[in-house]
Amino acid sequence: MNIFAHARSNTTDSLTAHEIGLIVESYELISVGRRFAQKFYARLFEQAPEIRALFADDLTLQVTKLTDMLAALVGKLDDPIELANLLHALGERHRGYGVDARHFAPVGRALFETLETEIGPRFDGATRRAWISLYALATSWMHPPADDHESLW
Repeated sequence: MNIFAHARSNTTDSLTAHEIGLIVESYELISVGRRFAQKFYARLFEQAPEIRALFADDLTLQVTKLTDMLAALVGKLDDPIELANLLHALGERHRGYGVDARHFAPVGRALFETLETEIGPRFDGATRRAWISLYALATSWMHPPADDHESLW
C-alpha cells in the first residue's frame, strides 16, 4: 500500500505501511532529547564543517528544533497532506537560511549514522532503507523537483 501516493503524485518517492512501522518503532528507541541532537550536530559539523556557518554559535535552540521536527515528522507519517505541508514550510524556512540541495547529503549521512549509533543492531538494513526513503521523500518535498538536486549518497 502506497501511503503517500495521493499527497504528491508527481514523485516516485513513497513509504509503505511496513516502512512507516519500521520508522516509528525505531524512533521510539532513540534518545530524542539533547543527547541525540548533540551527537547529530557533532557528527554533521565533523563531516561537513562548512555547514557550521549556517547555524548560530549557541546550538541550544537548534537542538530543540531538531528534536521537535523529528517528533513532528514521525508523528505525521499517517497524515501525508499534513506532512507535506510541514515539509514545504520547513523548506521555505531553510532556503531563507541559505540551505540548498547540496546540504542534504551530509545532513542525511549524519542523521543515518546518528540513528545507527542510537539504535544499534535494530537499525538493520530494512530500517535503514525506511529512514532513507523518508529522508528522500522529505527532501523532495522541502525542495521541489525544479531545484537542482545532487545525489543524497
